[in-house]
Amino acid sequence: MERFTNEGRTLVCFDFDETYFPHACTAEQLEHLRRLEDFLEQHSHRFSTMWVTGSSLETIAEKVRRAEMRYFPHRIASSLGTELYDVTIAGELELDPGYQSLFPSDFSRRVAQIVDTLAHHALTIEPQTNMGTNAWMHNYYYFGENEDDIELIRSIARDFGIAVNVSRCNPLAGDPVGAYDIDFIPHGAGKTAAVDYVCIRCAFQVGEAYAFGDSGNDLAMLKYVGNGYVLGNGTEQAKSEHDRVTAGSYAEGILEVLMRFVQETRSH
Repeated sequence: MERFTNEGRTLVCFDFDETYFPHACTAEQLEHLRRLEDFLEQHSHRFSTMWVTGSSLETIAEKVRRAEMRYFPHRIASSLGTELYDVTIAGELELDPGYQSLFPSDFSRRVAQIVDTLAHHALTIEPQTNMGTNAWMHNYYYFGENEDDIELIRSIARDFGIAVNVSRCNPLAGDPVGAYDIDFIPHGAGKTAAVDYVCIRCAFQVGEAYAFGDSGNDLAMLKYVGNGYVLGNGTEQAKSEHDRVTAGSYAEGILEVLMRFVQETRSH
């Protein structure tokens, strides 16, 4: 699979699951995805594209095959923004070693200490097994609705110098109903950090960048860029906490925004 041919100066970031990639893969959804791919290729001289996702490269590859996608973006920040890859024109992925050099070497040990400390407080979180393996991202589920429990998770993570993303699970993406994602990552990693790193390294203007997402763990990234949108199929949490929501869902919602951008730039 090849990458989009050219690369422009407007950075466009996509969450992957339930944003760029629709898990149901209905005929209508895939038709809209083909239209999005055609549009991004036609305007690749305008856009630099990036998938920013919680999924591992292994699970991304499986979903790419399921949807019969034709193009890779210019960059992929996988495993909740803990791995950053540049994509060559031939579709080869090259890991950016400078990004991960910012992370603490004892990350896994610290996460194990957090989990043990939570257990001493009679708070159990369950490891996730569907995210693939990654030394820089440890994923758990919290089953419950106790805000004190969630704050305790955040507090103990801070004590050990580890960042944690807490968001309500999205069953449409294969998560259990009534659970929260608890994602431990190093400070200096994450979706927003990956976007920030790319903007600095490649001199993209953050205020002119676009980002699209569907759930709570996308909100910081959407607020960071100048043009962040929750898609119409997003979770109720995400739509209630962000002021820009597209009318359309999945690729249709993305096209709604980017086609307007192209029309506006042509008129100036």
